[in-house]
Amino acid sequence: MAAIDDSLTTLTATVAANTTVMGSASALITGFGAQLAAAIAAAQAAGATPAELQTLTDLNTTLTANNATLTAAIASNTPAAPTIPAPAAAALAAKLA
Repeated sequence: MAAIDDSLTTLTATVAANTTVMGSASALITGFGAQLAAAIAAAQAAGATPAELQTLTDLNTTLTANNATLTAAIASNTPAAPTIPAPAAAALAAKLA
């Protein structure tokens, strides 16, 4: 059982690390996009024309699309959680109790 415990501990740590990295990447992209949108709005309020800001607007559009693509790819390539056969689930539950 020690090997199973070690495997579960390793798997738990790996899932936590992946979750943290994916969340951080999404937060970074979303946060940067929001800052860029705010900068564009502030520049427009200060008198910048849409033509002057087109490059920034295009970058923000691309960033938003890339974030959506990344989120969709993660969701579509994340396998469903495996089901534990009843005897193994019962044994695991008994061990954890």
